[in-house]
Amino acid sequence: MRRFAAGLCLLLLAGPSFAADAPLKILTPGYGQLAMQELEPLIEKTIGGPVDIEIVGTGGIPERILKGDKVDFVLTYRESLAPAKDRIQAQTDVAVSNVAIAVADNAVPPVFKTHADVAAFLKATPSLARSTSLSGQHMAAVIEKLGLTEEMKPKVQTSGGLPGNLLKDGKVAAAAQQVSELRLAGLKNIVPLPDGLQTDLVLTAATIHGTTRAADTKKIVALLQSAEAAKAYVNAGLKPAK
Repeated sequence: MRRFAAGLCLLLLAGPSFAADAPLKILTPGYGQLAMQELEPLIEKTIGGPVDIEIVGTGGIPERILKGDKVDFVLTYRESLAPAKDRIQAQTDVAVSNVAIAVADNAVPPVFKTHADVAAFLKATPSLARSTSLSGQHMAAVIEKLGLTEEMKPKVQTSGGLPGNLLKDGKVAAAAQQVSELRLAGLKNIVPLPDGLQTDLVLTAATIHGTTRAADTKKIVALLQSAEAAKAYVNAGLKPAK
């Protein structure tokens, strides 16, 4: 009995230590991946412990939250959190993502200053890959706005992952997605859409209800608003939120 009691006592004493050592769980979509990879060492230094950053599709993040999965913090598209708004403890906009079109590294990059420039490019390109998520939906709306929906139908391929990979593999002549995701695919000739056809996809940092790490997530939010984070956003093809 004494041995059991002593062992139990040791486990109880060790329990909080193990919990404190557990990684802080962060979810982010692909368009936040490059920035979070660069910032991960700074985040861990800031909170004094490890983090577990998981890449999840935009729509999958609110699903994970609503399922009650262990999630402490997310960095994702602001409007995508609407289904899980009652599970959000606090949120702060930290960065902005834009949509672009990329061509092969050995191709001449297009110039997009006007609507006509984009229309001329789309008419000339033999094929275009776009995502099935936010950026792809926006690109479909751009094509419709330019009156090219029927003309582009046989040219467009959709991808649930990175359309840039189809471009890198030579399967399409151009790819449309968020700048950060085109960079994630390793592409270089990336040209953002011009004003009037562009969209600002706002990334928000949110703490999830039920986390035991609220003090740490508050520190992360402060870091994501810092000059160091701003550099990481630019490197990743994002912009700091105003």
